[in-house]
Amino acid sequence: MSLIVECKKLCLRRCMLALSYSIAMQYLLLGFFLFFVNFHVLHPLNWISGTISVLFSFYTWFSILPLIGSVVLYTILLGKSFLAVKRYYPTRFQWFIYTAPRKALFFTLHLLVGYLTAWLYTSFLHVDYRNIVCECFGTKCINSRYLFLICVGFFAACLHFTRENLHTDPELEFPIIQELMLIRIRSLIYRTLYNSLLKSFTPTICFALAYWLIGGIINRYFAVVFALDVDETALSFISIAVNLRLLFYGWILAAQILSNMHLMHCFFAIHLSEEVAFIIERKPVLCGTGIEEITLVDALNSSFVPVVQNLGARDLYNLSSNKMDARRKEIFALSVPGAHPYNWNQLSSQCLSLINAFTDELAASLKKISVVKTAPLFSTIKPTTATEAAEKILLRQYNETYGIRRMMTETSQENTETVKKMSPACKRIHDQVEKIKKQIEQTLRAAFRTIPGLYYMFGEPEGAKTAYLLSNSETILWIVQGLASVCTASLTEDKYGVVQVTLPQVIKSLLTLKTELDKLNNVNLNGKKMDRNFIALKNGVKRSLYNICTVFSDYLREIVDNPEDLRKLQCYVHYVET
Repeated sequence: MSLIVECKKLCLRRCMLALSYSIAMQYLLLGFFLFFVNFHVLHPLNWISGTISVLFSFYTWFSILPLIGSVVLYTILLGKSFLAVKRYYPTRFQWFIYTAPRKALFFTLHLLVGYLTAWLYTSFLHVDYRNIVCECFGTKCINSRYLFLICVGFFAACLHFTRENLHTDPELEFPIIQELMLIRIRSLIYRTLYNSLLKSFTPTICFALAYWLIGGIINRYFAVVFALDVDETALSFISIAVNLRLLFYGWILAAQILSNMHLMHCFFAIHLSEEVAFIIERKPVLCGTGIEEITLVDALNSSFVPVVQNLGARDLYNLSSNKMDARRKEIFALSVPGAHPYNWNQLSSQCLSLINAFTDELAASLKKISVVKTAPLFSTIKPTTATEAAEKILLRQYNETYGIRRMMTETSQENTETVKKMSPACKRIHDQVEKIKKQIEQTLRAAFRTIPGLYYMFGEPEGAKTAYLLSNSETILWIVQGLASVCTASLTEDKYGVVQVTLPQVIKSLLTLKTELDKLNNVNLNGKKMDRNFIALKNGVKRSLYNICTVFSDYLREIVDNPEDLRKLQCYVHYVET
C-alpha cells in the first residue's frame, strides 16, 4: 500500500506543478491579449503603461477568478486522464459506452473555459463589444458583435475538443533528447503562441461566414429571452466583412483559447514525462518518518500507475546506455550479509515477466488474424532426413501392395463409428440438421457483416488487439533495450558473474518476441502497411540481439543449449539476420 501511495505522491507533485503553470499562463495570455487590443503606435509609452496598470488592477484579478476555477476543474480531469490505466475496447460500441461520460465531461469543461475566456476578454474591449445590450435607433437591441465574440469562444473550444480529445485520449510523449524544464516550457510557449495565430486565422474566417448564415437565429433567440429588438443591419454580410476590428478581436480570441487549451495539455505532458533516476536498492527506513523511496524494480512493477512504470522503463534504458552511471555497479553487487545477487535477480525477473507477458498477449492476438493463420511466414516442420524418407517410401509401397489405406485420426474414427451405429433414416436427419445448422451460421455471419453499421459498431476489427498492443509497446521497447545493454555491460563490469545465470532466459525471451514480431511483416494493421511502433519495437529487439550476440559470440555454445536457438543466434553473430 505504501508503494502505491509513494507513486501517486510522485505524480501528484508533478500535476500540481502543471496546474501552477496553467494558472500563471492565464495571466500571461491575458497580458498578450491586452497588448494586442490596446495597441497604439503614436503613444507607445501610454500603451505599455496603461496595459500594465489594467493587468495588475484589482478588477482584473477579481474578474479572472471564474476562469481560473474552470481551469482547475479542467486540469483535474486532464491529470486523471493522464494517470488512468489504459484499457482495450474490442468493439466501437464498448469504446463509446465506457468513454462517453468522460468525453462529455471534457466537452462541457471545454465549453466552460471557452465561454469564460470570451466573457473575460470582452470586458476589456471597446464599449461597443463589451455588453450584450446596445443602443440602436433610439431603442435597446441585442449586441450582435458581443454575441459574435462569445460564439467565437464556444467555437474555438469545440474546435480544440474535436482535434485533440474526441477520438484520442491524452498520452505522454517522451522527448528523444531530455532538455531542462525551463527550456522546454519556453520553447513550447513561443511555438504555441506563433502557431495558434496561424492555425486560428482560417477557422475564424469560416466561423464569420457561418455566423452570417445563422447569426440571425441566435440574435432573435436572445432578443426574445431579454425582450429586446434585433439590429438586422449588423447581421448582413457587408457589415460583418467590413468590420475589421470585430474580425481581429475574434481572431485573437480564438488564438488565445486554442493556445491556452494546448498549453495546459503540454504542461502536464512535460512535467509527467520528466525523467527520474530511481534508486536500485532501498535504504533502511528511519523509525517514525514513514518515508519509503521508490526503487527501479518498484517503478517497473507499478502497472497500476502507468506513468511511473514508463518512467522506470525510461530510467532503465538511460541507466544501461550511460557509461558513467554508477548504479550499474549496484545491480551487479552482492548482498551483505549473504552474498546473494538480490538486485539483479529482482530486476531481471521483473523485466522478463513484462516481456513474456507482452509476448503472450501478442501471440494470442496474432491467432485471430486470418493472414497469419493461413499464410505463416515460418515453417515449423523439421527437415526430413534421408533415412526417414526411405522408410516412408517403403511403408507406402507396402500399403499399396496389400491394399492398406492410410490410418485416420482418433477423432475421425469416433465420428465414423457414431454415424455407422445410426439407422439410415437417423443418418439422413442428422446430415440434414448439420447442413441447415451450417447454412444458418453462414447466413448470420454474412448478415452481421453486410448490414450497414452493425459490424462497424459491434464487431471487433481484425488485428485491433495487435494494433493496440503495438501502439502501447514503447515501455517494452525501453525495457528490452535496457535489459540487453545491462547484459552486454556485465561482461566487463560484473565481477561475480551474476548475469550469466539469467542470460539464457533473456536470450530466449528476446528470440520469442522477435519470432512473433516477424509474423507481422506482411500484415496490414488498420490500413497501415508498416506501423511506426511496430518498426521501432522490431528494430529495438533486433538491435538488442545483435548487441548480445556480438559481445558473447565466443560463449554462445556454453550459454544456449537449444540447437534451433543457437542456429538463429549465429545469424546475428555473422550479421546476416534481416
